[in-house]
Amino acid sequence: MISYQESLELIKTATDDFQLKFKYCDLDHLLGRVLAEPIYSPADLPGFDNSAMDGFAMKANPSDKLVQLSVLGNIAAGEVPQTEIGNGAIQIMTGAPVPIDCETVIPIENVQIETDQNDLPLTIQVQGPILADQNIRKAGQDVRQGELVFSAGQKLNAEHIMMLAALGVSQAQVLARPKISLISTGAELVDDANTPLQPGQIRNSNQPFLAASLQTWPVETTQVAGHPDTQEQFLELLQQEINDGAQIIISTGAVSMGDRDFVPAALLEIGANIVFHKCKIRPGKPVLFAVLPNGSLFFGLPGNPVSAAVGFSFFVEPILRQILNQKEPEMQMARLSKGFNKRAGFCLFAKAKVFMKDSECQIEVLNGQQSFRIAPLAEANCWAELPEDRAEIKAGELVKFHKFAGEL
Repeated sequence: MISYQESLELIKTATDDFQLKFKYCDLDHLLGRVLAEPIYSPADLPGFDNSAMDGFAMKANPSDKLVQLSVLGNIAAGEVPQTEIGNGAIQIMTGAPVPIDCETVIPIENVQIETDQNDLPLTIQVQGPILADQNIRKAGQDVRQGELVFSAGQKLNAEHIMMLAALGVSQAQVLARPKISLISTGAELVDDANTPLQPGQIRNSNQPFLAASLQTWPVETTQVAGHPDTQEQFLELLQQEINDGAQIIISTGAVSMGDRDFVPAALLEIGANIVFHKCKIRPGKPVLFAVLPNGSLFFGLPGNPVSAAVGFSFFVEPILRQILNQKEPEMQMARLSKGFNKRAGFCLFAKAKVFMKDSECQIEVLNGQQSFRIAPLAEANCWAELPEDRAEIKAGELVKFHKFAGEL
């Protein structure tokens, strides 16, 4: 049986040649996608010098006296200046282009205005000195034309979409979404929440969990109907998904050592390369990873719900990051609030809660670590990674932890 780190190295080596195709997506469909190539700015942003305030555009003046200026016109956002400032001032709105000879903009609340009978400004008075370069957004101050905006591998969120829209980028080349199929084994499973359970039946929680977890990734997910309970049934569904173009197949259940644990034998029957089966972790020791004859990746996760959750977080997600060019999250550490005992020889991914206390990040390993217990998992906000070679971890020791997706 191999260690967790050895299993990760084997998976990553086995998927070195796994490549996703590229495709162009319009701006409206870029959210959550991963860039396949860098984006350089096609223009300056802002595209022209413009006012950051509602106020008056004028030239600078070093005098510390009260300065009186004639108001020569008005520029609204979207208009082009028709008048030079000269020795006067021009009323200007936020976002409007500043005249070519403008040196500064004074906010409207900082001037005294004399108006005509139509309530239009005739003259203004400004207390000097009038400093240059005040309240003007310079062309290219945010982004220069030709500047690198986003690197390849950037996952695009709403803020990135804002930048692309502001630059006039209408489409970008992204990685194609890998096709992932989910298979839940076991005739005892019931999908429909409205169906009353018969004796011996249980509700399928693994497939909804995996499907929900994958929603945060730029992938195309298929939840396969039916729950194979024999090797023949499983191979039929597996071949169906291969034929439909699945690039990653994740099954739950039937990977241990029981009479109905048919997944390893089924994979060998079709000539798959089983990279490893079983790992020194808890929960989820029977986890299996294989490369199918067509190059698709196969993850066989144990059927207990917490084991499936661990398998997804610590085997599937690292490979998704690899093939989608995403960085590994930074290692985070917290101080154990209460001592915890475990079995030596296994790395334990424990349901845990991380929190701040006395200005320090602390972590508590929760009660109920059995792999069938979902309630503590729902209470947790992270996994505590407890080392393989230790049986006792004492209060106050630093422990590595992995936050759940979406946790702040």
